[in-house]
Amino acid sequence: MADPTSQHTAPEKRRVEFIDLLKGWAVIVMIETHVVNATLTSSILDSDGFQWIKFINGLVAPSFLFSSGMAYAVTTRRKIEDYLAFGKPLFKQLSRLLLIVFIAYMLHLPEFSYSKLAQGITEKQWLVFLQVDVLQCIAVSLLFMQCLLLVAKSERRLFGTLTVLTIAILLATPLMWGIEFLGLVPAPIAAYLNGVHYSLFPLFPWSVFLFAGAVCGFHFMSARASDGETVHFMKRLVAAGATLFVGSFLLHPVASTVYPTYDYWRFSPSFVLLRLGLVIILLCGLFLYERHNPLSKNSVVTLLGRESLLVYTGHLLLIYGDFGPFNFRKVVNHAYGYSEAFVTSVVLLLLMYALAFFWTNTKRNSPRLKTAVNVGLVLTLVLVFFFGPGE
Repeated sequence: MADPTSQHTAPEKRRVEFIDLLKGWAVIVMIETHVVNATLTSSILDSDGFQWIKFINGLVAPSFLFSSGMAYAVTTRRKIEDYLAFGKPLFKQLSRLLLIVFIAYMLHLPEFSYSKLAQGITEKQWLVFLQVDVLQCIAVSLLFMQCLLLVAKSERRLFGTLTVLTIAILLATPLMWGIEFLGLVPAPIAAYLNGVHYSLFPLFPWSVFLFAGAVCGFHFMSARASDGETVHFMKRLVAAGATLFVGSFLLHPVASTVYPTYDYWRFSPSFVLLRLGLVIILLCGLFLYERHNPLSKNSVVTLLGRESLLVYTGHLLLIYGDFGPFNFRKVVNHAYGYSEAFVTSVVLLLLMYALAFFWTNTKRNSPRLKTAVNVGLVLTLVLVFFFGPGE
């Protein structure tokens, strides 16, 4: 592996824009996905035509996870010495990931009120609160990789081990979904192992997308460090993506007979490989686009990609949040057609762009305002949680 501190270090310090581009498009489609799922009539949601939209929307989470893994590999190449030396960047990274886990669980609180929670919650509410969503999957997978790096002590060993683990998780997933873990391990851990009880993004199989993205990111950075030329690598990568796509159809008839528990659409290795192949092909397409069309610093898509956590949290609160007498999802109550859902998606997207633009400029130009906003937001949430109206 080429020395990352050699003459090719400078290019490695540049942002890898096509990764932000992939994440940004995933964020845009994610907003549309949540809007249509919360607003369209049941007749539309059950129609044959909508199934194609549902399949396309189903690529959002794999793209989000894959791009997060690639971004980790890029960052690790730049900061590996600090990570291994237990420097400040390591603890900053760990604290950020733990914050993401905290935010993820807060989004699933049965009630954002201490007085209501103190009255007790049902077993179902407890399990729903513990469900693993995409944020937990991302943060815990990255925490695992960060700890694995400290044990492996080198990029090559880290991503070599990760390659083996990715294949193992892929193949073990149907077996994991056949086990009732609630009686074997504590409920918070069981939620990460399969989706039997409410979890939408358990580590089996969803961490496969993130780990695969990290492995691809490592090889991409190694190719760029060796000769500065990545086109040949991306050509091989798109061929690998096409192979995974085709191979998924060949694997399906074999896997469906081998595994005692098998659900193609939810956790089969075949469907995971199909979507992974499509995401890789999409990534390579965005790489070529960005190579021939350099992105503006004011690119809407990459801005949304860089501020994905803020946009993710903000749009979920607007769609599903319960603000006293108003709850958007309950008010609409699945009464929209395609046109209303499209307009709602555009309006919500514009709001999220404005939020991302404001926050990016605040962080860059007004550190004091950033601190004031953070402190004010935390204090407001604490006051509402402990002293807000109860039943």
